[in-house]
Amino acid sequence: MKKKILIGVGIVFLLLIILIVIGGSTEKQNTQNNQQNQPSNQQPQEVLSVSTESFIAEFDNNQLAAEEKYADKWIEFTARIKNISEDILGTPFLSLEPVNAGEYYFGTSIQCMFKEKSELTSLSNGQTVTLQGKFRTQSFNILIENCKVAQ
Repeated sequence: MKKKILIGVGIVFLLLIILIVIGGSTEKQNTQNNQQNQPSNQQPQEVLSVSTESFIAEFDNNQLAAEEKYADKWIEFTARIKNISEDILGTPFLSLEPVNAGEYYFGTSIQCMFKEKSELTSLSNGQTVTLQGKFRTQSFNILIENCKVAQ
């Protein structure tokens, strides 16, 4: 009786391992296929040039409408660097405010996420920069991903 139970448990265990291996390779193939079929996020087809002040004002006026308008859009804007840092996952970012914001600006900020820290080492707080990136969403800040300092 114990042998039959052990054999049964062994078969179930073996089947689970087979399912995990098959599932993992299928998932890997699906990921590779999706990456090949999706356009690269690094090469925007069209970049919208926006005024930082009006861009932020759109979100302050109606976040849902602004998110719909800018969904999956690449934008270019000029702003003043408020903070240069990285998030808890180690992703480097710039926290930005309008160029004409006063010393004690407490309005909505833009958080521009970068892939490499090296892209930010030559920048300074208070500096005005022109950036390009892909709009992601708004939580506390307006989040822009795949940012690059525009030439």
